[in-house]
Amino acid sequence: MRTRRLAIGGAFALALVAALVAASVGSARSSATFRVAVVTDIGSIQDKGFNELANKGRLVVEKKWDNSPIPVDTRLFVTKTAADRLPNLQAAAQQGYNLIFGVGFLMFEPLNVIAPAFPTRNFAGVDVTKFLLEANPENFTGIQFAEHEAGYLVGFLAGLQVKRQGGKQIISAVGANNVPPILKFASGYVQGAKKANPQIKVLWNLANDPTFSDQAKCKEQALRQIAKGSQVVFQIAGQCGLGALSAAKEKKVWGIGVDADQSFLGAHMLTSALKKVDRAVIVLTGLARAGRLPQQTDVLFTVKNGGVGLGKISPRVNKADIAKAKGAQRSIAFGKTKVKDLIKLKPVN
Repeated sequence: MRTRRLAIGGAFALALVAALVAASVGSARSSATFRVAVVTDIGSIQDKGFNELANKGRLVVEKKWDNSPIPVDTRLFVTKTAADRLPNLQAAAQQGYNLIFGVGFLMFEPLNVIAPAFPTRNFAGVDVTKFLLEANPENFTGIQFAEHEAGYLVGFLAGLQVKRQGGKQIISAVGANNVPPILKFASGYVQGAKKANPQIKVLWNLANDPTFSDQAKCKEQALRQIAKGSQVVFQIAGQCGLGALSAAKEKKVWGIGVDADQSFLGAHMLTSALKKVDRAVIVLTGLARAGRLPQQTDVLFTVKNGGVGLGKISPRVNKADIAKAKGAQRSIAFGKTKVKDLIKLKPVN
């Protein structure tokens, strides 16, 4: 089978699930229950972001098709430590779930073991590209996001805001670990900030938190960045990053959330870089339920198809700058602005 990467396109993405449901009614499987398991990564489903979004998608699909000819039954497998990843995936496969989501880049190692061992189950890896699975199993679908595009947009807005405020032209970002999705967010952030404000300096640091939940580590890094003059802190660290946003609030500088819209954290929130993991769970469940899940490929969620983007923008931001940021989003969607997925990032001590 030829391998490729699929991008879920614009209007097609919005109507995809409904169309597939209609096509599936009356099929040979109409009396069956479709079973979906979501295996979280470490960091808890109260991380206000990545894992919580995956669980939100699970709950949506179960409710959406509750009374349909093919109802969806779901279960959440919570990963508390790194050692839980493989047994959780294995348990979901052994218990007969039709589609099993492994959430997080570090799921690639257990998926390398489990997917080939259970060829009658379908597996989808959030942030796990098919190229990381050595056996290239036919029952695997990778889920990828253009994090660099979302990072570009929040960086662009941050650059405009600091330029308007005056003072030290410095912003910053705190990542949890050196993994591709985090590096892509940061890469886009730097590019967007420098496009909007060529005089900007971007501080970049890793909290080195393998748990993605140690808020003290992220807060420490953010406080150091703020002490160096950062006026905006972008957290790219899951639950750990809530500590960075707490530091921003305490020191009265701007914060930028990640994955989910985190504007609820307070008036200090400039915006958020959205990564719609819940949408990915919904779309791929619809495809799998209709027997149309693309396999041996990556499904890509982008600004163009609404898979990533800008969250709510603070009402304190100048309207002209909001218009410019939304213009940058349209420019990416129409292919006029190209954002590099990875650039060289140098931590600042």
